[in-house]
Amino acid sequence: MNPIKFAAVAILALCATTSRADTVKHGLGQYSAAQQLGSERELPPVRYEGGPAPTNKWFSSLLFSPWPQPLYAQPASYRPTPEGFEVDVPKPAAILSATREENDIVAPHRSRLSIAPTAFTPADARVGRYSDWAVDVVMASGADRLTATLAHGSPYSFYEITRGDVRFKASAPYRVFSRSDDGRTLGIAVGDRAYALYAPAGGQWREADAVSLELVLPKGKGYFSVAVLPAADAAQVKLLRRNAFAFITDTKVSWQYDEKRSELTTTYLATTQPREGTEKGTVFALYPHQWHDNPQLPAVLPLSYKSIRGELKLISGNSFQTRYRYRGFVPTWPALAEGPARAQLDAFLAEDLQFGPDQLLGSRGTYWEGKGFNRAVQVMGIVEAMGRTSDRDAILAATKARMQRWFAPGDEVERYFHYNKRVGSLIGYPDEYGSANELNDHHFHYGYWIFAAAQIALRDPDWAKRDKWGGMVELMIDDIANTDPANRMFPRLRHFDAYEGHSWASGGAPFFDGNNQESSSEAINAWAGMILWGEATGNKRIRDAGIYLYTTEIEALKHYWFDLHHKVFAPEYSNVDAAMVWGDKYIHTTWWTEDPREVHGINLLPLTTASLYLAADPDYILRNLDAMDAEFERFLARDGKAPRDIWQDILLGYHALSDAKTAIARWNPKGAVEDGETRSHTWHWMNTLAAYGRPDLSVGADAPLYSVFRRADGVRTYLAYNTGPRARTVVFSDGTRLVVPPRSAARTQGKQP
Repeated sequence: MNPIKFAAVAILALCATTSRADTVKHGLGQYSAAQQLGSERELPPVRYEGGPAPTNKWFSSLLFSPWPQPLYAQPASYRPTPEGFEVDVPKPAAILSATREENDIVAPHRSRLSIAPTAFTPADARVGRYSDWAVDVVMASGADRLTATLAHGSPYSFYEITRGDVRFKASAPYRVFSRSDDGRTLGIAVGDRAYALYAPAGGQWREADAVSLELVLPKGKGYFSVAVLPAADAAQVKLLRRNAFAFITDTKVSWQYDEKRSELTTTYLATTQPREGTEKGTVFALYPHQWHDNPQLPAVLPLSYKSIRGELKLISGNSFQTRYRYRGFVPTWPALAEGPARAQLDAFLAEDLQFGPDQLLGSRGTYWEGKGFNRAVQVMGIVEAMGRTSDRDAILAATKARMQRWFAPGDEVERYFHYNKRVGSLIGYPDEYGSANELNDHHFHYGYWIFAAAQIALRDPDWAKRDKWGGMVELMIDDIANTDPANRMFPRLRHFDAYEGHSWASGGAPFFDGNNQESSSEAINAWAGMILWGEATGNKRIRDAGIYLYTTEIEALKHYWFDLHHKVFAPEYSNVDAAMVWGDKYIHTTWWTEDPREVHGINLLPLTTASLYLAADPDYILRNLDAMDAEFERFLARDGKAPRDIWQDILLGYHALSDAKTAIARWNPKGAVEDGETRSHTWHWMNTLAAYGRPDLSVGADAPLYSVFRRADGVRTYLAYNTGPRARTVVFSDGTRLVVPPRSAARTQGKQP
């Protein structure tokens, strides 16, 4: 990658240095090129010189340590060490958590086989070339290097060495269970792990002793490959030999949103270089979210892996596709009808606005400020729908003023954004939860800002222009999910794992368990914000990238956090959801508490109009909440401390997606309020669902901003929003047509056969 530079002409046009050497103007906003106080937390030195650093990846621990933590690629795991490059095929197992009295499911890396050069000793391991789901791990000593190419979903690891031979060392006596006629290919077993070792033409294997063997490489052929196997089976070794020398050189994910059909098609492309023979295809181990119910699925090979993500099914070739329905959402919901619920809403609004709109906004760092923005724009949508334009305008003005205070702080150092050129990241100060010194959670934090900024853009398009405040918003978007190849300030898709189909939260992944993500719902909120911002500003690149991220992460959530299709969770796992997904495990706790209400709720909040995906299985909602109630009683019996109504608004809002009337009956209007919520929004949310029915995710539309609900009597409510300057007829997939005025919302009802 090239050195960091402003390569996009549009970005250059917005940027000019002010009289302060450390401040860069960006439209009407600014960011600091240096820390203002000199005492803020920041990342340790990054060990990468190729441009903006690929933080928040499955391999990011390579960036900050000479000998990183294990790298979980599925179906294999790897770890560079001073003794050699370790290769494993992790096996899921149940591990009892004594404090929670339940099983975690863990598939940790174990050092079963390591690979080391014989002619030199590497000094460290670093990130070399990387792409959307592959990376080169370079172990070097001066000009000498051993390079391992690893890829998500690949049974292979591909190796190149500058000189000398290679030693393979097992953690226990190995067994050769397969040997090709030409002697180049070995199948070996180390305990319950099995590997296929592929040598180039002219290469020779020497069995040194019970635990080690050497590969003698012919001159000019410093390459070989290794495949992990599900079992010690000669047929598997033979099956994978065909593609063993098609070395992966690049991986690329691309997407296409078909607005007419409300469909997202994603293409995964791997580029290879044949090192032996003419075979250019590779082998993909597809995750459940890629193969389940996939109309584009090609022929499956007679080989699969049991992994921490469920069964991985193999296909061959250079590309494959997935196709999902994009479910849509609208920016706001209509007003409640006149009646007792509306009167109660008026009372809650009076309470929530009694001290003016500033009481809705946050007052701490980037995360809690973002939560405050969410409170504000949710209430703004409600009062606007009720025709209370003066309240709407007051909240809009307060929200803009607060955001602008961050975006253009002048000489103030209390709140500001700093662009860290060393890593290629926009960091807000005050930082929170490791957002600066570990580069954690930017998608969680900035997602709230982007969603709120999009709500501003819908009401004030001039504010959102790139030469005004929109440039700063798009810096935040680019920080978490850059998709512009001309923008060299940020890495591509920082948080999103293109192959796993979901985000990672940790910037440096300094954990033996790999990277992790807790709040899948806050990640999805960020992608919803991108959709809304892109649609509001006419930026289809951002909008369509948001649709890709939003739709794909929802599919991953269904499998790896909720297991809605029963393809992932082990029988020994007693929970109905996973609160945290790691590189090598899924568990049922959070970083800060074991209170089951928060453990369940962290993958639900924030509840916005873009959260209707949570209603994909209404029966699961009830199972999830029943399990939570039982866990909470056990938690209290173990002397756990938590209010019984903590996060009641999040949990009952979730309940309302399945049974709104029961949720309303259980809600305590004087009880606890989650810090990103208001009583007004919770009440409006639950009563809207009581009036319209459950979200109907079976109906699509030929517009990006739409929602459909269905009551028990079969009557559907159709909502759509039009950001364009002319009226638009939105056609739903059941044939319903809805004329939507320009820059407005519309609604209709009907009962289809």
